[in-house]
Amino acid sequence: MHKRLEAFLSRRENVLIVAVLFIALVLRLALIFSVTEPIDRDAMEYFDIAQNLVTGKGFSIDGIEPTARRAPGYPLFLAGLISVFGAAPRLLYISQAIINMLTIILVFLALKYIEIKSHWRLFVILLFSFSTSFVYVNVLYAEILTMFMVALILFLLLSPATYSRPILQTVMIGFAIGALIYLRPTYLYLPLFILVCAFMIRIFKRHCQVRKYLTMAGIAILMLAPWTIRNYVKFGQFIPLVAAGGGELWGANFEIAERTVWHPVSDIKKYEDQRTISLTLQKRLIGDYRQQYQLTTPEEMNRFLSREGKKIIRMHPFRYALLCFNRLMIFWFSPPIGSATLKAISPIIFLIILLLKYLLTIVSVFGLWKFTRGNFSGAFLVVSIILYLTILHSATHAIQRYFLPLIPLVYFGLGYFLDTRFFLKPRSSQSIRSVHRD
Repeated sequence: MHKRLEAFLSRRENVLIVAVLFIALVLRLALIFSVTEPIDRDAMEYFDIAQNLVTGKGFSIDGIEPTARRAPGYPLFLAGLISVFGAAPRLLYISQAIINMLTIILVFLALKYIEIKSHWRLFVILLFSFSTSFVYVNVLYAEILTMFMVALILFLLLSPATYSRPILQTVMIGFAIGALIYLRPTYLYLPLFILVCAFMIRIFKRHCQVRKYLTMAGIAILMLAPWTIRNYVKFGQFIPLVAAGGGELWGANFEIAERTVWHPVSDIKKYEDQRTISLTLQKRLIGDYRQQYQLTTPEEMNRFLSREGKKIIRMHPFRYALLCFNRLMIFWFSPPIGSATLKAISPIIFLIILLLKYLLTIVSVFGLWKFTRGNFSGAFLVVSIILYLTILHSATHAIQRYFLPLIPLVYFGLGYFLDTRFFLKPRSSQSIRSVHRD
């Protein structure tokens, strides 16, 4: 019976995948047309910049003064859509829903290229398609695009078409990393992190292709040159990407100067309430700093808050280390999106779903570990991205949506684990055509 089911799923895989993706797309469209999310805070700034770009007012939030507060990638993406389809938010959300579906397809192809069995591919794609992360298609945040770019890097690593052309693969991945940086300043130091990891591995393991990663990093860094020049011309300062980061560093750590901070991992509503109270206090303090130290520009305020944040960390290293561990747990093990509502309806169902989410995460990490053991060269970039984001958000700031770019890798790891679940290493009979064997 089991063999017959496997044979049926293998024969009908394409039809079943199309059906799953179609239902998933309908679900996303239903969300877009039934739930109206307010465009505020970060989303409002992205939207305003995009509209100003379309109307010829330049990269500006208020339409008057140029800004370096936001990375240019996502506003440029929105501006392109607005220039073609208009500024109706739902049309922008539909575009994000389509990109989200393409992300799922890239993960499916990555699993197919390493010959994961068809029934496991279908199972993983089913879970991915209906995971609660899809709700972010309905807000103007860059995370849907960053998810796509991370899945694209995974696809480029494993696709036979790019693996057989190593120069093309290196160049395309370099551009993909550069695109990630333009989408989110979070990735600004990713090329340097990749290089540091490559050189460290080279010391202990001769087979690491340092020149390949040096080329990727070089392409990504060179892509920043036009925007860095623009910022220097506009502001007279060396700003590689954004004049931000200092406020985020200070805001995420300023409370440890007064008390030991531990945010709840499983109670996301309480965590959000704490953040709301904290943001109110931050706004008042920033207003006081602006008057006391005569900080007239956002760039001056950013540098000041960066110094204050570093000073707090140096003065309270133990509290900071404890908070970093707390943020690590929040980053990897925060409840699924929408869990606060579910908890209010049924605490028991909430607990079951929370435990399933934890199990999924642990199993996926174990699958990525097994994939790395069997194919280190192919997995190096995947592991580098995971470590980079984990370290960065543990050290600075961690909320649910910051984990979204890793979701394609998590489901890829889940598929790999399920296919090799009884083996500590990849099966010797399993042909992985498109990654290096070490």
